[in-house]
Amino acid sequence: MTQNILIIGSGWLGLPLAKSLINQGHQVTATTTSREKISNKILPIIHLNTDDDASLASINDSFDVMIITIAPQRKNPEHYLEQLQTLHQLAIRKKFRKVLFTSSTSVWGNNEGIVNEMTTMMPVSESAKAMVSFEAMARDASEYKATIIKLAGLISGERHPGRFLAGKTAVDNPQAPVNLVAKEDVIGLISQIINQQQWQQSFIACAPSHPSRYEFYTQAAQQLNLTPPAFSSNNQPSKHIDGQATARHLNYQYKFPDLLTWLSLH
Repeated sequence: MTQNILIIGSGWLGLPLAKSLINQGHQVTATTTSREKISNKILPIIHLNTDDDASLASINDSFDVMIITIAPQRKNPEHYLEQLQTLHQLAIRKKFRKVLFTSSTSVWGNNEGIVNEMTTMMPVSESAKAMVSFEAMARDASEYKATIIKLAGLISGERHPGRFLAGKTAVDNPQAPVNLVAKEDVIGLISQIINQQQWQQSFIACAPSHPSRYEFYTQAAQQLNLTPPAFSSNNQPSKHIDGQATARHLNYQYKFPDLLTWLSLH
């Protein structure tokens, strides 16, 4: 079923997601805070400033689905909750029927061991606390149906993990499991949610494989001919994000289930 979709944010994830959904037959418009992107010829991109009432008012009410892909700003993380609250009000005002929010596995903060969709969230950072607050707000909304997908660490060719820790010294937790997901699989999972009409749900996007930090980041740096990180012997309890219930529920086969294989291809 063709749907009219508004994607909030046309960055690293939002833009390729928009292109993929268009290729699947949906009508898609994306927003940006950068006017330079508005000339994009592939899809409609409109300027949106969540701090400006006139900008918000300019959004029309023809959309079936709003997908929120904006990430918190590192320099101003406390502003993130304000943005999300504004988008919640926008969805109500414009009578959007469905909202999909790309949250983060950081909402599990200091949880240890196996973490899945049923694990109690324990946010630590301000941005993670904002995500948890918005999830509760969206879940309780009677005006629209919301689905949350919590993303593990995002990787792609242009966001190569070989640069994450290259050259660093005394890096802790060498034996901790890596919790990452390829951009293609995030797009694939979101597409399944949209196409299967999976609303009022909570999902996880995380590759099924979990190599150790030592193995993964050493190989990742070597792949780019960078200096591998030097790890300490300090190992602390850590999280193992299990997204397999999501994959089964959505009948989704990961394109990159093995993160070491992903490295060998990038």
